[in-house]
Amino acid sequence: MSAEEISGWLAAIFTTLIFAPQLYKAFTTKKTRDISMLMIVLAIMGNSAWLVQASLTSNTPLMVCAVLIIIMSIILMLFKYYNDKKKLQD
Repeated sequence: MSAEEISGWLAAIFTTLIFAPQLYKAFTTKKTRDISMLMIVLAIMGNSAWLVQASLTSNTPLMVCAVLIIIMSIILMLFKYYNDKKKLQD
């Protein structure tokens, strides 16, 4: 594996891990009020654009990273939506 591939995979791993602590905290505390829905939407849109770019250039680490962040963002978005809606009803 070349240095270029190793650095690509390391960047993909660390970038993907950005959302893991927030997801963990949201699921354990059930507190999502302070999470910005706009941030989540922009993360989905930005990583969708990265996914297109990575697909066009056959950049596998970036494709994996973008897909995982999109999935985590959608999970966080749904959790925030349902959790915040539930809090309003209480």
